[in-house]
Amino acid sequence: MPHSPEVPSVSYTVRTVRSDEWERLRSIRLEALADAPEAFITTLAEATAFADDLWIERARAGAAGDTQVTVIAVSEADTVGLAVGLWDPERSGSVMPVVSVFVAPRARRCGLGSAMMDAVHAWGRGKGATSSSLWVVDGNDSARRFYEGLGYRRTLDRHRITVPPVRWETRMTLQLR
Repeated sequence: MPHSPEVPSVSYTVRTVRSDEWERLRSIRLEALADAPEAFITTLAEATAFADDLWIERARAGAAGDTQVTVIAVSEADTVGLAVGLWDPERSGSVMPVVSVFVAPRARRCGLGSAMMDAVHAWGRGKGATSSSLWVVDGNDSARRFYEGLGYRRTLDRHRITVPPVRWETRMTLQLR
């Protein structure tokens, strides 16, 4: 009999972060950096040292939706997911960069990652984005497969991350329809 993934017994909602939820945002970002340090450029030590004002501003910007959107997966007492879409047409043209994507291990494989990405993509389309772009660290095969399942395709664009540990990452893109 095939193994079926365990589904969390708690119900989660995918939504845009509220401007007053900076502590929730900080908590899930720190969890992401602790769980998968090789997948991000910022280190846990760096993010832990960030002043509260930085987290407050990130929550406000992510809630406002002008130049970014921050989507979270939450229950009443828990935050288990994060995805951020950025919008700067002067810098990126009609491409919406996606960063900081994370689903906590306790809530993986139950559709929250896809739901968060759908929300980020919808926001980007509303801003006028025609495609989405993100970077995946070489060796992070589960993330690459997840993005491929959403329709992202690898490009030949590669970048060396010089922050230790030194590693390479590959850009993936998705046409937004």
